[in-house]
Amino acid sequence: IFMKRYFSLIIVGLLFMASCAPQTKAPVVIKTVVSCAEKRLDTSYDFHQKAKDFLASYYKTRKESELFFAWYASEDSVYMAQTIKKCFDKKNKHYFAVKNIYQKNDILQNLIVQNMRLDTQSQLSELFLEDYRKIFVRDIQ
Repeated sequence: IFMKRYFSLIIVGLLFMASCAPQTKAPVVIKTVVSCAEKRLDTSYDFHQKAKDFLASYYKTRKESELFFAWYASEDSVYMAQTIKKCFDKKNKHYFAVKNIYQKNDILQNLIVQNMRLDTQSQLSELFLEDYRKIFVRDIQ
């Protein structure tokens, strides 16, 4: 009888200790899929939007620096669109989105170039600077 109680006491004690011991679980690994093409496409669209904002700002303020900022933002947009071809997860939809970005930036860059002063305009403004200031007050910085 004593052995049975002793043996059952040991079993109950081991079970109690096992239930109280901290359970070690395997670490949970969360896999996030990093989309190379999507991120670059979003960045390209963001740069294009900034370029449009700079062009709109130029129309309000007539500061030529805004045109240059618009040009560089547009170039950055095109560059980011070109880097999508290096991504491993590119799909057909990315091809068409990049084509769309190229077209949009081409139109935007044409507008920027049309609004930039030509050399002849700047020479004319230097010759008749005082008269030019009276007519186009906001155009000269």
